[in-house]
Amino acid sequence: MKVIFLILLSFMTKGVLLAGLNFLMVGWFTVTTKLMENVLANAPDGADRAIFWGRILGFVSHPMLWIFILAVNYGNS
Repeated sequence: MKVIFLILLSFMTKGVLLAGLNFLMVGWFTVTTKLMENVLANAPDGADRAIFWGRILGFVSHPMLWIFILAVNYGNS
């Protein structure tokens, strides 16, 4: 009985943690998308600024992509 309870508890904990992670990811991308919209709408050089901030936010939020970002920037330099 105790084992069944622990298995159910682990599944419930996993579900809560995944729901929280999903909430944080959706919130992060919503905030950054709104930031990009505001930058594009309110600045004469909005596209350049959006690209600049998009690279920074992507670099900070996606550590697994750092190697690709660095490789692209190295290739363009």
